[in-house]
Amino acid sequence: MRIYLLMGVMMSAPMVRAADTSSLTVMLTEAPRSMDPADQNATATRSVLDPFYETLVSLDQNGGIVPVLASSWSISDDRLEWRFHIRPAVLFHDGTTCDAAAVVASFHRLLDPAVPLAGAGVIRTVIGAVHAEGQEVVFRLAHPYADFLPLLAETQAAVVSSAAVAGGHLGQHAVGTGPYVFEGWHSGDDVMARRNPAYWGQKAAFEHLKWTWSSEPSVLNMALQTGNADVVIPLAPVFASLYQGHERAARIAAVYDAPGAGLFWAALNTRLKPLDDARVRRALSLAVDRKGLVAGLLHGYGRPACYALTPDIVGALPCGPDEDSAKLSEARQLLVSAGQGRGFSIIATVQEPEEPIAEALQAMWKRIGVTLEIHRQEAGVWVQSAFAPPEVKTREQTGVVVTSWSAPFIADMQLRPIYASASAAPKSANLGFFSDATVDGLINTAARTPGGPERQEQLKQIQQLLSAQSPVIPLYVTDTLYGVRHGIEGVGAGRDGEILVAHARSGLVSGGEGP
Repeated sequence: MRIYLLMGVMMSAPMVRAADTSSLTVMLTEAPRSMDPADQNATATRSVLDPFYETLVSLDQNGGIVPVLASSWSISDDRLEWRFHIRPAVLFHDGTTCDAAAVVASFHRLLDPAVPLAGAGVIRTVIGAVHAEGQEVVFRLAHPYADFLPLLAETQAAVVSSAAVAGGHLGQHAVGTGPYVFEGWHSGDDVMARRNPAYWGQKAAFEHLKWTWSSEPSVLNMALQTGNADVVIPLAPVFASLYQGHERAARIAAVYDAPGAGLFWAALNTRLKPLDDARVRRALSLAVDRKGLVAGLLHGYGRPACYALTPDIVGALPCGPDEDSAKLSEARQLLVSAGQGRGFSIIATVQEPEEPIAEALQAMWKRIGVTLEIHRQEAGVWVQSAFAPPEVKTREQTGVVVTSWSAPFIADMQLRPIYASASAAPKSANLGFFSDATVDGLINTAARTPGGPERQEQLKQIQQLLSAQSPVIPLYVTDTLYGVRHGIEGVGAGRDGEILVAHARSGLVSGGEGP
């Protein structure tokens, strides 16, 4: 992890004082989408929900499994039955008991096909049944699943109060078992929380948490400098770059650069001519200067991505020699072989934050005779366009969708939603309607194969097949940049870019006038 100093207002005299313990303010780039952990797939939303909810197990910074609501677990020889002993004396924020029966009820909701939940897709394909035996929860899987424990660590698998579900207000009012209790959500302004006095573990350090947001990167930077926010994420790379080496200025906050697993990519509409030809799609991929994207858009805070899996996955393929640079001659040859030597025009839909990526692709593809027309859309409209069915995208001539995805440590959750035939939009994130029986079979096989050389070979085959067909063009993996004001400790970042403040605490604030 690299660390840089964020400089700001000069302080008049050296001092050491206790930091404020009453509240912590966190600023994000977007508002949460739901207070229901199973009904969302957004990193910013997971950040807000983390202090309210807990899962049976969790992942540490190295990807290891640690107990949370489950104190221990075991697995059958056939890898189909998992037993979890539930931690005793845990209460939901509404005062109801989080016992084995409550955990089972929470998962029954996740598995119910009649309940529309945005984050339940993979879980419903993996878990066949769940029931309670005393203080144990017993899962029976539909098939062996190598990443079952990491799957249970995902926010979507957080245990929720059955009483809150029955009341019908979970989407607007979080009710979990975490160290902070939900107070209110003013959708245009903030989310408020307070310390949970009945928390089973180590009590929260702050009396209150406040979440706020702005889509303007300069606003996050200024909030950190002025003290309007104690933590901001993500901090734009341009600001982190500006503050390197300014050691003579007053120290207001630290900027952390942690490896991330957020993969940015461009989905190509395989139902739309000429993108229905794999040679055309591969040509577009070859024309991308990934190294240039990282340097120009990320100021070096990231890594080029040439294949479908991110580096945190065992078996992920790295970019080969010069593979992260554009190969224009090879790209042009492919277009000629596909009958597109004179070039063509396509339309890309993007949200405002991804518009610079589209503009860079526009310039790169112009060099091989391809014209990219960019349609920037407000977030809500973009979601409808990106996840539209084939006939709508054909009517609107949408050829490219630029977006990102993050599913750290779980290969299946990086591959299945984006590439499996059954995940074609609007059902899931296969936004270009790619369908290949061989890829489908390998994804299913790899998901059931325990870790080891055999599984790594399967993942290698998948990545190579996807690279050849290029239904999605991987662009880069971002680092996670976040700022924390001095005097705040215990803040961390997940590999998916989620900010973790549930165990943040105040320390000592030191400052002084620069020499």
